[in-house]
Amino acid sequence: MKTFRKYSFGSKGAATTKINALGVDEEGNPTHAHAIVHLGHLVETEGTYDEEGNELTAPVLSSTYHIDVLWDGEPDPAWDSAMVWCPPMGLHTFGSSSAIREWTEACKALHPEYFPEPTEEDLV
Repeated sequence: MKTFRKYSFGSKGAATTKINALGVDEEGNPTHAHAIVHLGHLVETEGTYDEEGNELTAPVLSSTYHIDVLWDGEPDPAWDSAMVWCPPMGLHTFGSSSAIREWTEACKALHPEYFPEPTEEDLV
C-alpha cells in the first residue's frame, strides 16, 4: 500500500536531515523505497510583470520548505509534526488512485472547508 502525505519544514536542511534518517548508503543514495519530491519554498503571492516580462513586484515565498512523500506503506509517525493538509488541487500530487483517495478522504475529514458543497448556481 502506498500512502501520500505533504510536509513542511523550517528549512531545506531540516527536511534533508529527516529524509536522510530514513536511510542512505555510504554515497548518500536512499536505501528506502519511499518517493520524495522537493517542492521548496512555495509561492504565497504571485509576482507581477509588465508586457515584456520584466518583474514589477517580486513573488512572496513561504518561509518554510515543503516536500511530498509517497510512502511505501504507512507514513513514519516521527514525521507527523511536519505534516500539512492543504486543498487537494495543490501544487503537486502523485501516487496510485488509492493513495490519492486516502489522502483526500483524510484531508476532507480534517478540513471540510476545502470541500464546499455545490450550490444551485454551481450546477447551472
